[in-house]
Amino acid sequence: MICNMKFLAQIFVMLFILVLISGCYSMEKKYNYGNPYLPSPAFEEGEEQFEEGEPFWIIDKTGHYFFSLPSKLVLWNWKMENHEISEETKEYMKRYIKENNLRDVKVRFNQYAPISEWKRLSKNENISGLARYTVGIFSLLSYTFLPERLLAGILGGDHYNSFTNTINIYSDSIPVVIHEAGHAKDFSLRKNRTAYAMAYAVPLVGTLYHEARASNDAFAYFAEKEDRKQLEDAYDLLTPAYSTYVGGSIGDLVLKPITSLTVIPGHMYGRYKKRSIDEQLRARKKIGNVK
Repeated sequence: MICNMKFLAQIFVMLFILVLISGCYSMEKKYNYGNPYLPSPAFEEGEEQFEEGEPFWIIDKTGHYFFSLPSKLVLWNWKMENHEISEETKEYMKRYIKENNLRDVKVRFNQYAPISEWKRLSKNENISGLARYTVGIFSLLSYTFLPERLLAGILGGDHYNSFTNTINIYSDSIPVVIHEAGHAKDFSLRKNRTAYAMAYAVPLVGTLYHEARASNDAFAYFAEKEDRKQLEDAYDLLTPAYSTYVGGSIGDLVLKPITSLTVIPGHMYGRYKKRSIDEQLRARKKIGNVK
């Protein structure tokens, strides 16, 4: 009886996820480039906005071939947390950052820089001191003592830290890096970034709203550029990734064992939507969103 209840719960959650993600992504809206509400100078003299960690063969290969295997298997992509970001991916990210006027966000490509991050925490005046020195400190303690440069995939991974205004990238995937940059853009448009950062921690609602915003921006950006390949890759990666956020949130609140299967509807929906990319782009042109 218990096994039957768990099975029914898994089916219900997967159907719920399928319905939820089916309404998340749309290419037919006009793409709005970012105009940060309160950009703040957060770089020291001579500091670069984009930095890359020095290659460290043992750490990078161990992370790639061992610790990142869970995310590779879940998202079915060998480039997840591979710790070797191509020039193409880096240039795509730099173009997005420039076009969306994200002048104060730091981008770290496969870099472990705890000292610099602690400094950025103290300088980020767009987040209140109370939030920075409580939740922000907790996030940096994890970053410092459980370095994602090695452990990404099993503990953490590609992410945007709103308390330091830093994007950390470990995967050679354009949809993934643009999704993370989308978080930075989303935060930059907020007048009250402290409240928005704290809202992310609200079970279910907070995570899903923030993640949907970032993925929506990525899809719209690729559609704006008419980049069919990245749209295909985004459906392969971002839709199943979103379904894991849904499953993780529900699992934490309701039934932990269901989370392992929640990626399935995301993969199903992503592959279904890939087949209509050309149709979606044509619809976008018809309503005058593409010049």
